[in-house]
Amino acid sequence: MTLRNHENQKFIMIVDEEIRDKVRGLLQEASTKYILPFYKNLSADQIDTKSSADDFVTVADRQSEVFLSKKLMALIKGSTVIGEEACSDDKDNSSGLRNKRVWTVDPIDGTKNFVNGNERFCSMVALLEDGKPQASWIFIPTEGKCYYADVTSVQLGHDGSAFKPLEISPKIKAPANVMDFTCSVSLRYLDLDIKTLIKRKVAHLKNRVFIGSAGIEATMLAEQQIDFIFHSTTTAWDHAPVDLFCRGSGGNSAHINLSEGSYSDFNIEQKAPVLFVQNKDAWDEVARFITG
Repeated sequence: MTLRNHENQKFIMIVDEEIRDKVRGLLQEASTKYILPFYKNLSADQIDTKSSADDFVTVADRQSEVFLSKKLMALIKGSTVIGEEACSDDKDNSSGLRNKRVWTVDPIDGTKNFVNGNERFCSMVALLEDGKPQASWIFIPTEGKCYYADVTSVQLGHDGSAFKPLEISPKIKAPANVMDFTCSVSLRYLDLDIKTLIKRKVAHLKNRVFIGSAGIEATMLAEQQIDFIFHSTTTAWDHAPVDLFCRGSGGNSAHINLSEGSYSDFNIEQKAPVLFVQNKDAWDEVARFITG
């Protein structure tokens, strides 16, 4: 297995500072109007479930997604939106990922945490060009923090302050001892046999954390608070942002075929397990741990 580092993937800078800041403003407005008023203040009839009993959607998810979708399409002429909740209601809504310019929206990432009064939730937006993630925003309502990422950097603005690049330095040297890594591992969508096998391996990890929000995990990866993220499937609204936060902070992301022990470059349309490692020099070592 050899590292994939995206060096040959197309990157087109289509987001200037004006659009970057306007999207932050929209996320903050959505938080103020539609999300925080329901935080720790939801009634039973404002909470529904989707694919399972603990896969929640709330009135705050739906209202904030509608608001963001309309405003984002107005920012860039001809752009379209793929939102998590709209896709939940209409499965065909996710088929337009290769349109020229597409926004992905996860209005509340970590809805289970939100419902339970846990502050580990966020709002995520990404902008794709011809199916390739180009820019991403993660807003944490309870902290007033907005992170912005593209493949060149990760930036942070707090409570409306100017964005400043995160200071990122290599943390891990390869070959590395994966057992000492801090990580988040989700096996939820794996076939039972493969899940059982990998579950035995990750049980020995000393510093596995359980966050419940891909976006919060992405900010922790960029801030060097965790070393890798492994998710058992890929969705556009979750993983376009995580990919950019990983690569923008010097890491690598790629899909793993767990049956064959092979890999492929990150592709937002590929519904496959995906590994994000904060230091790209350690990606091979982590992948071997998972597949070996």
